[in-house]
This record gives sequence, structure tokens and C-alpha cells, in this order.
Amino acid sequence: MKILVCGYACDPFGGSEPGVGWTAVTRIAKLHDVCVLTDIHNKKGWERGFAEGIVPTNVKVRFLRDKSACSENRLIAHLQSWLNYRDFTKRVLAAAREWHAEENFDLCHQVTIAGWRMPSPLWKLPIPFVWGPIGGAGYIPPAFRGMLSPSARLFESARDLNSWWASRSRAFRDCIRQTAVVFAANEETEVFLTPFRGDKPMVRLPIVSISEEKAMAFRRPEGKEANDGPLRLFAGGNMEGRKGVSIALRTLAKAGARGLSYRYTIAGGGPEIPSLRKLADELGIASNVDFHQGFQGPDYIAALQDHHIYFLPSFRESTPVTLLEAYLAGCYPVVADTSAQGEIVRLAGGTAVPLTDIDGLVDGLADALLECDANRVGLRAENEKSLVILAEYFHSERYDREIAAAYSVSGKK
Repeated sequence: MKILVCGYACDPFGGSEPGVGWTAVTRIAKLHDVCVLTDIHNKKGWERGFAEGIVPTNVKVRFLRDKSACSENRLIAHLQSWLNYRDFTKRVLAAAREWHAEENFDLCHQVTIAGWRMPSPLWKLPIPFVWGPIGGAGYIPPAFRGMLSPSARLFESARDLNSWWASRSRAFRDCIRQTAVVFAANEETEVFLTPFRGDKPMVRLPIVSISEEKAMAFRRPEGKEANDGPLRLFAGGNMEGRKGVSIALRTLAKAGARGLSYRYTIAGGGPEIPSLRKLADELGIASNVDFHQGFQGPDYIAALQDHHIYFLPSFRESTPVTLLEAYLAGCYPVVADTSAQGEIVRLAGGTAVPLTDIDGLVDGLADALLECDANRVGLRAENEKSLVILAEYFHSERYDREIAAAYSVSGKK
């Protein structure tokens, strides 16, 4: 088949959302000819990809728009990304129609941005439209918003308002009803979308997949873990309020008072870093917390392999990539039992602490860390069991099978 793939974020050398788009393109291109509509901000990565010969020969690309604003301030950049995507969405249907007239595509598949609030107009093409995997149904309960900085609380309130408006918008309702197949990235998104979708096909499929090559690259060498010294805990990514790092710091202060010896690495920038530094000072644990700008490539893998615990409570995730990579590297996860990370830990193993209120969650997380510290040898055995389950659920071949099945049932309009 000849597939038109829409990926606003799609970069051969990008992580996070651009990496999701690129991975989808390469998986789809294994069986089909692919033409990609993407945004101008990905152009340098694609040019490098063509120069280095990593773009499959059956993949073509076109770029929409002639500029893309992106501030170095992460909060401003986040807002700009919404405006950029809105502009992209206004242009994409005309561009897709023009390309379809030239290529006569069999099907169109939007792979990014992976959020239900940002529907596509591409269902209006005279060919079947596939959407996703999409997520974004996560929610921070009001009882836990006291953990957030003022700016993060404001963001969550704005997000609530946007969710209310978006779910009632004509653009969303038309897209969700007219799409041939929808992929829901996780359970909470599937539950949210089902009333809008009715009896039309919807498949739960994670946004990311794990290849055997990636699993081997991250696997912790035998004998690398140490059972003495402080318990080493890791959190990585863009540190927004929804990550729950303030709760992690409160937990460590309580566990430390109960005798836990530890080092906590917070790897990555983000709008919450200043308030987290201040909180660590106020709790008297700053000397036990390492704020790192973020690891890249082999250094990132080595950092994960050097820690015992992946400790990031988090409240809103679609598919938490760092959590999956931590599993691969031999880290035992301790998270809050909510959103996609809770779903994954319940599936594969680890500790997911139920939500009650902030104090209850802190107490439960502290108990979990002390138990992990007392059972370091057993953590590796638990991790090995988890890897077997993850390998099946997130395997790249499963992703390929589900995509193939969706394309097959989509049929012609």
C-alpha cells in the first residue's frame, strides 16, 4: 500500500514526540511505501538522515510552514508548540489533498502529535484515516494539586478548561467519529474515548515499542549492580509539576528520617527545577539530591544502569518512555498508581502506590523505598520477570501486527 503519514513531530534524531513520529515512519515503511507530511522544525534532522543514509528508500517527505518559533524557556516553548501545531493543522489538509492527487494514497495515518485534544482534519480526505496511538486523558486530582508550584497549578486549571472545551468541540467530535481506526495509547484514554467512539474500531496500543536491539543496548551487565552503599534513585525527563517530584522529595525526607541512606538523581531541566531546589533545601535533603542537566546517549544508559530504583511518582503519562528504559536497564520502579505508569507497573511488576491523599501517598512511597532497600538482591529477580512481560506487550512486532490489522479493516471510503 501507499501510505500518507502525518507527523507534526518527526525527526530521525529526535527523542520524545519527534522520536515517536520517526519510529512510526520506519515501522510502517517496512511493509508500505510512505510519504510523510511533517513540520519545518524537523527539516535539519531529515536532511542529516538522508545524508547519513538512514531514511528508507521508500520514504518521501514534505515540510509544511516556513518557520517555527521555539523559545529556550521551556514553559514558553510549550505554549509556542501549541500555536505552531494549530498553524500546521490549518495547512495540512490542503497539502495532503495536493499530494494525494499526485500519489493516489490508499490510506492516511496521523502518528503525532499523540494527544486527543489536537484532532486532525485529515479524516476529510477521500481515503480511510487512522489516528494514533493517542493519549492525554490523564488528570491530577484536586487533592494532589497542593504539591504543585503556583505556575503548575495555573497550568492544570487551564488544561482542565481546555479539556472541557476540546471534548465538546466540533473538530474533535467529527474526527473521533469519522476516523476509520483509533489507537488508544493506554487504558485511561480508551475509557475516555469510548463514549465518543461508539461501536467503531478502537485498539489499545502503546505509543512506543521496544525492539530487541534497544533491549540489548540497555540491558545491565551482570555484576554491575552493587548491594552496599546508599540506595540510588533516578528520575529523568522534563520536570513539570505533573511528574510529582515534589512528592518524591517529601517521601525521601520521611524515609531518610526513618534511616534510609540514599542518593537521588533528578536528570533533566524543566519549569519546576527552581521550586524543587528550594524544596530540597527546606526539607534539609539538598546534599542527598543531585540535579543534573540530563544525560545523552551512552551516558544516559550508563546512568540508568548505575541506579537501583526508578523513582518518579508522576500523574499524567501517555507512555512513559523513561520508565520503560529504566526497566530495561535493571531499575526497579516505584511510582504512584495512576495514569499509564501505574498501568504498566501493575502489568509488568514493581511498586505502584495507591492514591489517597498527599500524606497517604508519601507514607506509602516511603514504606516502598525502605522495603526495596532491605531487599536489594530480590529487586534484580523481580526485574527479570518484568522484562519478559514488557518484551511481549511492547514488542515492535506487536506494533507492526496491530498497524497491519488496522490498515486491513479500514477498507476504502
